[in-house]
Amino acid sequence: MSQPTITAAIKRLEAQFGSHLLIRDQSHKKIIITKAGMQLEQHAQAVIKEMAVAETELKQNAEEDILFGLPPIIGDHFFPPFAGKLLKEDILNHLNVLEFGSNELLKMLLAGKINLALLGLVNIHRSTDVKLNVLAKYPFKVIVSKDHPWAKKKGVYFNELAGHNFINLTEDFVQNRALRYLQEQNKVTLKTIYRSPDVAIIKSLVAQNLGISVLTSLAIDNTRDLVALPLLDDNTPNFNVVIATRNNYLLSKKEEQLWNILALS
Repeated sequence: MSQPTITAAIKRLEAQFGSHLLIRDQSHKKIIITKAGMQLEQHAQAVIKEMAVAETELKQNAEEDILFGLPPIIGDHFFPPFAGKLLKEDILNHLNVLEFGSNELLKMLLAGKINLALLGLVNIHRSTDVKLNVLAKYPFKVIVSKDHPWAKKKGVYFNELAGHNFINLTEDFVQNRALRYLQEQNKVTLKTIYRSPDVAIIKSLVAQNLGISVLTSLAIDNTRDLVALPLLDDNTPNFNVVIATRNNYLLSKKEEQLWNILALS
């Protein structure tokens, strides 16, 4: 574009919004963006983002597949009981499943890369961007080996974990938000010796009495090698399983069926 074309476009914008958007500092050969200009830029960025999401959505409308986000823990322990009904309703074979942590899936949902997701959330914040429905709540528990000195305890306070070898999930798991909150509340730091994205590895290492860990009760199976202890602290966060979509997204018939099967079961 030529400079006169850009100047004319800016003048049209200034006339439309009744505000000066730019100030030309001739002495220093600079262009200064006014407060009104910065405010308009913020709205413009939001419009551009919405246009990108709209373009992605409209391209997907021709496809029958449901772009569905499923975090590993929820996929392994919460979702399987629904598979039979989803197959019967001709939905399971239309699921295009993307497996990532809940934090990443939420970003993908907002960007229009997926349209529905099961998420694990520690804090439930109602948002104008996301529509969600809480399906279940699971407490966090401390897991120890059956040979650990705590194995016969009825429960533990979080500050008792300080100084013990701690085996944790990687940072992309939402349970780390709960752990950060509990560490701040109790003014303790966990002695993390190893991190893994695999829950099975975490439980295997704890079963070998190499350390202790904290997991949502959803991920703790009945096993003779591990003991799950309740956290006795007041206001301990829960692991909330939710189904989520964008507030301004219109569900297809199959997506609506999927939402209802998960939300009403």
